Amino acid sequence: MPFDKSLYRAYDIRGIYPSVINEEFAYLCAQAFARVMDAKKVAVGRDVRTSGASMQAAAIQGLVDLGVEVLDLGVISTEMLYFASGTLEIDGGFALTASHNPREWNGFKFVGKKGQPLVREGKLGEIYADIEAATPQKAATPGTVTPTPLLADYAAYLQQYVPEGLPQLKLVGNVNFGANGKFVDAAIEGHPIEMIRLNWNEDGSFPKGTPDPLLPSNRKEISERIVTEGAHFGVAWDADADRCFFYDEKGRSFSGYYINAVLIEHFLKVEPGASVVVEPRQIWATEAAAAAGGGTAVTSRTGHGFIKATMRQANAIFGGENSGHFYYRDFWYCDNGIITFLTVLGIFAEQIKNGGTVSQLLDGYKKNYPASEELNFITDDAKGIIAALQARHPDAELSQIDGVSLAEADWRCNLRMSQNEPVLRLNVEARTPEGLAEREADLLAFILGHGASLRDDH
Repeated sequence: MPFDKSLYRAYDIRGIYPSVINEEFAYLCAQAFARVMDAKKVAVGRDVRTSGASMQAAAIQGLVDLGVEVLDLGVISTEMLYFASGTLEIDGGFALTASHNPREWNGFKFVGKKGQPLVREGKLGEIYADIEAATPQKAATPGTVTPTPLLADYAAYLQQYVPEGLPQLKLVGNVNFGANGKFVDAAIEGHPIEMIRLNWNEDGSFPKGTPDPLLPSNRKEISERIVTEGAHFGVAWDADADRCFFYDEKGRSFSGYYINAVLIEHFLKVEPGASVVVEPRQIWATEAAAAAGGGTAVTSRTGHGFIKATMRQANAIFGGENSGHFYYRDFWYCDNGIITFLTVLGIFAEQIKNGGTVSQLLDGYKKNYPASEELNFITDDAKGIIAALQARHPDAELSQIDGVSLAEADWRCNLRMSQNEPVLRLNVEARTPEGLAEREADLLAFILGHGASLRDDH
């Protein structure tokens, strides 16, 4: 049956509950997933949202009615869905989650066997078509439901990523009321880490607002606490814990762009000459880090489905997005916020053991590769504005991997359409801070001059 088309996104489903997404949709979506994936055994989990229990129950009922064997993972972080797909003998799975969206939203994130991504151009598009066309079905023999808690197994798995020889460290962490706190606790238990915990209790009403660490308004609490506690650094996750963000000892947040460069440098020491996957929003720092490590930087379209597919094709050891998603070949090419935390913990700890600070390390990247934060513009003429910008700079080096990227000797920008809303996203980088400010102001005026409006993301 037909549902609101805004539900169907490039690599997941999201909508406002219950007006756009509801239990009826969850039932049909689960059955569509099983049919398209020819799934006989499926793992199902959910995040902490208040609508999650009833939505998950409806989805599980849809699978049971279709004769599918269900493993009920309970309340999980999204990365645990990927862990389940990699370690359990299942045909795929999904989590009921709307990631960092406001409390009134819910949705689905999917995975195939062994971390296989689903995108709209492939199996996910088939699932969308099936949802729209199907009616509820019942098999002659109903399926079964097996509670399958994974905390102990996942905590044991994470121990391999905990760095050795850690000094005594004081950190501030913010899980934004998601399910991630207990997994972080399990990972660092017994290690010399004092964790100042912010918003550690699971609360799907998200009492402090939208659980998105990228929003400037959500950075203030952790930034101030880092300074008052005298912490070595800070770390934050979004509500479903698949994105991870870092702060220095001064309470300053750093873009995932710079963390990508740090991690690329690290992994190319582990495996010199390996391939890494980068995205086109900003690339000078990540490409330089890859070149310095003798590696190959492979550029992918932005978005987790595309990054994962590109990593598989290139057998890349690591991939990263500015948005705080970081992907690992040894984690079935999937993103994982706790592996990111533990890996960066080791990198920062070495810096601190050697008498340095996190700010000294990250400021080096920021100084050498000045980059803007992402600016989002609301417009119904995204394609026209992109074409006009390209025509404005006919001599710039051009890439169209994702939107349009234009590069000249002293600056570079990427302008791309959102996959899910009438929004243009602008990212700029330059050789100097002064050049960055000048070019960002120029491009801002150009886009506004073509009828777009700047979205307030604070």
